[in-house]
Amino acid sequence: MRIPWLIANAVLLILFGAGTYQQIVNQKNTNLVMEEVYQNISHSRELTQQTNRHLAPLAETATVMQEMNQQLSDTKKRLNHMNEKIGRVNASEQKIITGLDELNGYTKNVYEGLGEISSQNKEIKQLSQTISEQSNRENRSLLDLSKLTRQSIQELNQLNKKLAWLGLLP
Repeated sequence: MRIPWLIANAVLLILFGAGTYQQIVNQKNTNLVMEEVYQNISHSRELTQQTNRHLAPLAETATVMQEMNQQLSDTKKRLNHMNEKIGRVNASEQKIITGLDELNGYTKNVYEGLGEISSQNKEIKQLSQTISEQSNRENRSLLDLSKLTRQSIQELNQLNKKLAWLGLLP
């Protein structure tokens, strides 16, 4: 009974040794893989740092482009606001043009009215000249009449003086 037990122990020891050996080999392989992973992580870290250094200008570019986009957005808002104001100015100008057209119509009517007044003034001027000439003739006639009246008064005064002695008679 000892031999089977010894064989069993020997088999167990061989299995234990083989298992331990396999575990050492697996651990060595795992260690190699882990070393490679570590080196890859280190290399990856260096690549990441280099990538970050190379991407830094792109980050700056992105920031500048974001600022440019904001400025373009602001410019668009200003242009829209300016277009609205131009639209209001255009509407005001249209009202002014309409008002000027109306004013031109009124001015034309006034001009035509002034033409009629001018014609009437010419007629009135002719009548005024005729009346003025008539007034001058009448004035001369009145002056002549006034002279005659003065002359008559003088002659009546002389006659009164001559006949004044008759007032003394009873």
